[in-house]
Amino acid sequence: MTYNEFFRRAKEANIPLADIRVVFNGYFNMPFDYIGIHGDDEAKNADEVLEKLKSGYPSNYLAGYIDILSLHILLNESTLIPRNETADFIYNYLYQMDLNGKKILDLCTGSGIIAIAVKKRFPNAIVYASDISLNALSIAKKSSEINNTDITFMKSDFLKNIRDKFDIIISNPPYIEENSKDVDAPFEPHIALFSGKDGLDSYRSIFKDFPSHLNENGSAYFELESTNSINTEKLFKEINKDRYHTEIWKDSYDRDRYLIIH
Repeated sequence: MTYNEFFRRAKEANIPLADIRVVFNGYFNMPFDYIGIHGDDEAKNADEVLEKLKSGYPSNYLAGYIDILSLHILLNESTLIPRNETADFIYNYLYQMDLNGKKILDLCTGSGIIAIAVKKRFPNAIVYASDISLNALSIAKKSSEINNTDITFMKSDFLKNIRDKFDIIISNPPYIEENSKDVDAPFEPHIALFSGKDGLDSYRSIFKDFPSHLNENGSAYFELESTNSINTEKLFKEINKDRYHTEIWKDSYDRDRYLIIH
């Protein structure tokens, strides 16, 4: 199958143009804009790639990366694909702070996007990143090297295997209800998305161990499910009483999205 034929059949199958571009640039290693020059050349594994796209398989997994926030982040099926909400939080909130000199933990790092973005923006920050998945950590380490960031990566089941204290804890943990019908991500790691019947199991673990890992006058930032924000904040207060002040910050779509603790 030629590139022209692949493009025509992908369009007929209603594959979004953005996904077609990702496949051309990342999988075929041919800039999409060159299709007019090389359109009659043979496209490698085109039939297989087209069938995967039709099945809903993420184009970024086919490409093996995503370019986001001027960073090149490697991906595979062990890593959650970074969402706009996470990039939104990094750009609109974290980038507006002065995190240089701070000791920071990116908990449940996944692809490493938060840790890498923070270290790239604040080179004098001391950044750690943890995840339970060794495969995800391996990919995140490679992305860190590609982006020239010095980050300490650790394997941990939430906070259970971490001994240090931090000035800042940032986390995008699993927070979706197990039987949710609102999430269509069959190819992404289940462990990175779902968190028990009420979507709060990961927070129960994190909030329980939380005080022993945050320095005095430190703060924490958690991404959460917008429809479960009140319950998430309530859970934190039930576990940690009145020890900390909490706030809910909104994302660019005016949805409750981030729990702030300080």
